[in-house]
Amino acid sequence: MLQTLGVGGAFSRRYGTTCGLLTLSSGDRWLIDCGRQAPDQLHDAGISWHDLAGQIVTHVHGDHVFGLEDFAFGRFYETRGEVGSIVSGGPQPHFVAHSAVREEVWSTLYASLRYHKLGDNPTAGTLNTYFHVCAPVAVEPPADNQWNHSESFEAGGTHLIARESEHVPGKPSCSLEISIDPASDRITWWSGDCTVDADYLASIEARTSIFFHDCTFVEYPGQVHGAFSLLRDLPESIRRKMVLMHHEDNIETHRAEAEALGFRVAMPGDIWDLVTGQRR
Repeated sequence: MLQTLGVGGAFSRRYGTTCGLLTLSSGDRWLIDCGRQAPDQLHDAGISWHDLAGQIVTHVHGDHVFGLEDFAFGRFYETRGEVGSIVSGGPQPHFVAHSAVREEVWSTLYASLRYHKLGDNPTAGTLNTYFHVCAPVAVEPPADNQWNHSESFEAGGTHLIARESEHVPGKPSCSLEISIDPASDRITWWSGDCTVDADYLASIEARTSIFFHDCTFVEYPGQVHGAFSLLRDLPESIRRKMVLMHHEDNIETHRAEAEALGFRVAMPGDIWDLVTGQRR
């Protein structure tokens, strides 16, 4: 199951920055991306940081990672219910990201999270101080960039692949392939932020229950998101499995056209069954 807590683009004020609450078969809950509005989005949904088993990060932009400092400090210093603070011996939340993305996450958080004193060193903090950083269980070697083309992880008993995608040229950014059936190769796909790769989407369509793709209706040179002008040209079999997220606040002016083509439009609080691909 996946709940879309926020579904807006980077500049959204109406729908919130995009993040998803992923509930695994084990019952563990993980957050996919933790942008600047994520702390309030979870609070409004009645979920605390201590209810989360871990974080999955697709790439480093403020609308995807600026909530991580709040999360890290909250879990490090606070106790909620039966979940103790890390500083008092409580469990570290898990952290999953492609290694190239992980390096940029730490570059972003370094200025604040490094201030953890050990002995005479006041800046001994690392990402491992606040998180159980998950190592990949398998990798694909570099393809278009110097980092691994993909890295595979085990998250709470669920297999997922962080695969490099084209967002801002030269910047590490990944889509996610999330296993929904350990007995088969069935997946749910989450774009993070990326341009439209029609050939790749077609190659995984048969085994994908639902696609969550970032979408923009704004045309501009050097497009870095899923342009609707390209998404609408996808085969119908893909469009009918696709949920549009990370959209502009004026999505209602485009909803009728999108839905006529078979797309579904994500809204905050929507709950999606990842096995059937349907909205609950």
